[in-house]
Amino acid sequence: MKSIPITAEKELLTRLKSGDKTAFKQLYQIYSGRLASKLIYLLKSEDLAQDILQDVFLKIWINREMIDTELSFGAFLYKIATNLSKNAIRKNVYDQLMRHEVGQEAVYHPMEEGDDAEQAKTILDQAMNQLTDRQREVYTLHKLEGLSYQEISEKLNISLSAINHHIQKANKHLKTVLKSRSFELFILLLPSLLKK
Repeated sequence: MKSIPITAEKELLTRLKSGDKTAFKQLYQIYSGRLASKLIYLLKSEDLAQDILQDVFLKIWINREMIDTELSFGAFLYKIATNLSKNAIRKNVYDQLMRHEVGQEAVYHPMEEGDDAEQAKTILDQAMNQLTDRQREVYTLHKLEGLSYQEISEKLNISLSAINHHIQKANKHLKTVLKSRSFELFILLLPSLLKK
């Protein structure tokens, strides 16, 4: 694993901000391996991890002029990667829930870019917000961040049976809320359905 002195990193970041592609390539070589490992751990998918990794560095290049050379670049990368990972996981969970509600035979991609997809995501977020704090915490750790029951037990200091209880209650509530709004979701997702 490569490491880099702070002064050398600042120099690379200063060059990156001015559009230096060599500096960008060097930063990619320094951080991409560690970041890829973290993404694979979070996402449990090497392909998805590589996609997110490319998205992270694309964002870095596009927004290079706004990089603060005084802050930790590694921490900045990990923050972007974590946010993109959570979004990808949330979209995947949403897709699975909607396939369950609409039916397995319906093949569609509900999280395509657009206002309707954003509205549909808002409905899922509202459903998540109706969970108790503990249910939402446990559900997010297990379903969205991929932690095992044992890892959650150690992190939150609660029993495995309590975790199972929270997951079941959260699943039941989310399915009830989404089912009650299934017509609204169907209308929002209709353009995606018609494309197939």
